[in-house]
Amino acid sequence: MAILGWEKGPGLMAGAKSFWKDQTFANVSNGIIDGLAFGIIAIPLIQKAAASANLSPEMLESWLVSIYVGGGLLSVFMALYYKLPIVGAWSIPGAFALAQVLGNYTFNEAVGGFFAAGLIVFLLGVTGTIKLLVSKIPIPIMMAMVAGTLFGWGAKLVSSFKTAPLISAIGLVGYIICKKVLKKVPAVVGTMVFTLIGAAVLGQLNPVGIDWSIAKPMFIMPHFNFSAALSIGVPLALLIVCAENMQAIGVQIAIGRKPPVNAMTIISGIGGLISPFFGGHNCNIAGPMTAWAGSEDCGDVDKRYVAAVWCGIAFAITGIFSKATMSVLAMLPPEATNVIIGLVLMSMIIGGLEDSFGTGKFKFGNFTSFTIAVSGVVFFGIGSAFWALVIGTIMTLLLEKKDYDEMKSVFEDEQFADVALHETKDAA
Repeated sequence: MAILGWEKGPGLMAGAKSFWKDQTFANVSNGIIDGLAFGIIAIPLIQKAAASANLSPEMLESWLVSIYVGGGLLSVFMALYYKLPIVGAWSIPGAFALAQVLGNYTFNEAVGGFFAAGLIVFLLGVTGTIKLLVSKIPIPIMMAMVAGTLFGWGAKLVSSFKTAPLISAIGLVGYIICKKVLKKVPAVVGTMVFTLIGAAVLGQLNPVGIDWSIAKPMFIMPHFNFSAALSIGVPLALLIVCAENMQAIGVQIAIGRKPPVNAMTIISGIGGLISPFFGGHNCNIAGPMTAWAGSEDCGDVDKRYVAAVWCGIAFAITGIFSKATMSVLAMLPPEATNVIIGLVLMSMIIGGLEDSFGTGKFKFGNFTSFTIAVSGVVFFGIGSAFWALVIGTIMTLLLEKKDYDEMKSVFEDEQFADVALHETKDAA
C-alpha cells in the first residue's frame, strides 16, 4: 500500500493463498456466527436511529446495506492483508449518539457530518497523530460519554416490563439461559428467539410477510453544515478511534500480535468517506466483533484471521438481506424489540461504566461527561455527545490536573498502547 503511514503486511495474495488450507471448524463456524449474530441483533439499533430522523424506508435500507456490506468488505480485506483477526462493521454507540441530534438537521446535512467524521479519522491515520489525540482526551471520559449516550435507550427495557411484562420476561429468560447454559449462543440471539416463540404462543405476532428482496443503496449527496460537523462528525470520529479501534488494537496485543494501528485507522477513515454517500454513518474496524474473532474459541492464533474473513462475509450477507430481518422484527410487539435493544446495550453500558468510573480517576470529568450525555441536551444545535467530551475534559483539567498529567506521561512512553489499552485485553 502506498498510503502514507500504512503498515506493511503479508499482503492480499499471501492471505488468499493460505485462506482455504487454514480453515477449521472452529474458525469458520465462529466467524459465521459472529457476523450473523452481531448483524441481526444490531439492525433494530439502526432502525431506532433512523426513526428519530423520520427517514424513509428507502433511506433506511440504503443506510443498512452501505454499512453492512462496507463493514464486511473491510473485514475481508484487512484480515487477508494482515492475516490477523481484524473485523470491520459500524459503531453502535455512534448510531445512538447520532439519534440524539439527527432530527436537528436535514439528512443531507447529517450525511455531511458523517463524511466529516470519516475525514477526521482518515487524517488521524495518515498523519499518525492518533497518539496525540488519545493523549488529550482521557479514554475514561470518552467511555463515560458512551455509557451516558446509551443509557436512555437501555432504560426503555424497564418500561417494556411495565407495558408488556409477560413477553418481556420471556425475552429475559432466553437471555439468561444463553448466558448461563448455552454459552456458545449469543445471549441476545436467545432473547430474539424466545420473544418470537413467546409472541407466537401468546397470539401477539403481527401478520407480516417476510421480504426476501435484496436491499438497495441510493446515492445521497452530503451537505456541509458547521454545526452538524461538530455535533456529528467530532463525536463519531472520536468514538470510532477511541472506542472501536482501540479495543480492536488491544485484541491484537492480547494475542501477541503487533497491531497495524495506522492502517486500522486509515481504513476506518476510508470507510467513513465512502459510506456517507449511501447514507451510512461509518464503516470502521469493530471492537467487539474483533474480540470474538480473536478469541480462543476460534482456534490457533495464526489461523484466527479466517474467522474474521467469514465474519465479514456473513455480516455483508446480513445487510444485503436486511429487509428479511426487519420483516421478522416487525412481527414482534414493540416492547419485545425494546427488550432486545436494551439487552444488546446492557453489556456496552456496563463496559462503559467500568472503563470510566472503574478506573478510580477522572471522577469529576467522568461524572460530568456521563450526566451531559444522559441528558441529551443540545446547545447551539450541537448535541450532548460533543459537549460531554468537551466539558468533561475541562472539568478534569480544572479539578483533576494530577490525573490528567499522569495520563499524558503514560502516552509519552513509546509502548503507550500496552499500558493505555490493558483493559481491552479482557475483551479477547
